[in-house]
Parts: sequence; C-alpha cells; structure tokens
Amino acid sequence: MSRVPTTPGSPVVHTPTGTTTPTRPVIPHERIAKLAYEKWLQGGCQHGCDLQNWFEAEMELMKAAGYQPPTTTQRR
Repeated sequence: MSRVPTTPGSPVVHTPTGTTTPTRPVIPHERIAKLAYEKWLQGGCQHGCDLQNWFEAEMELMKAAGYQPPTTTQRR
C-alpha cells in the first residue's frame, strides 16, 4: 500500500476515484458552545435562535481552522 505525504493540519480523504477531499476539522464542543453563547448574548438573548447560533459558531471556527466547505453543483 502506498502512502501519500500530507502536511500537518491538512488531512485528506482519498475517494475511490483517486481525488482527495479535505476533511472537516474537529472543533471541541466547548469552543462551539462558548461562541454560540456569545452570539446569543450579542443577539439580545433571543429565544429560538439556538441552532442558528450553533451552526454559525461551528462554521466560523471551522473556517478559522482553515476548512473550506465544498461547493455544491447542480446536476441536470
């Protein structure tokens, strides 16, 4: 089995076609929760926005870690 060298901080997943896809970084739950809470406070402690705050916090931390979400293409 051959090994493909990678640089630290840029894990990849090898797909059956031989292309590589960056993996999502693992962000600790506590960091996401803290940032989501800060977003909730900044938003005036509005109820019903918990998931939106969580997803925004998670994406913000992933982007800060260098993750670029894959772009979607429409199939016809």
